[in-house]
Amino acid sequence: MPVETSREFLTSSLQTLEAIAAARKTAWGRPVPDTATPVFVYGYQVAPAYGSANQEILCSYVIPRGFVSLISGLVLGYTGGGGSALPGQVLYTVDVNNPNTLAVANQLGYTEKDFGSVGLQLGELVGGAVWPVEFSHSQNETLRVKAQTVSGVPVGAGNFVFAALVGFQWPATGREG
Repeated sequence: MPVETSREFLTSSLQTLEAIAAARKTAWGRPVPDTATPVFVYGYQVAPAYGSANQEILCSYVIPRGFVSLISGLVLGYTGGGGSALPGQVLYTVDVNNPNTLAVANQLGYTEKDFGSVGLQLGELVGGAVWPVEFSHSQNETLRVKAQTVSGVPVGAGNFVFAALVGFQWPATGREG
């Protein structure tokens, strides 16, 4: 079986999203408008030293002016010299409109329901499916995925935390909601 390059994999992933958009439904059956275009945002950081003060922003997505978005898939992961992280060794947060990286009570935004302190790796970037979610947002909102290491997992060079958001965006019509 040939090894797929990153470009081929991303192209394949976007084509899959376009096929789902053509079907006009998310994994949960929520309709997606004909005007929807795929959204794919990803990022990674070197695994930070332990502690909440060392939380890193992995990826962020700003919903364009005049648009709404529906994030329908999520990937949260770790890779490093010691293999995969065990549950609770890395904590992930998905929040909205909170530019701070500190994992303290945020005054500026809020966390997505049930995604304030996720201690598991979810979904896969290569050879697997993304974790199904439904995050709906409107123009100028910023979604961020953040991570912090807690203990027992290798940190520093050669060890990475990563995340991806996949979904759709389309022009707002005033009937969303």
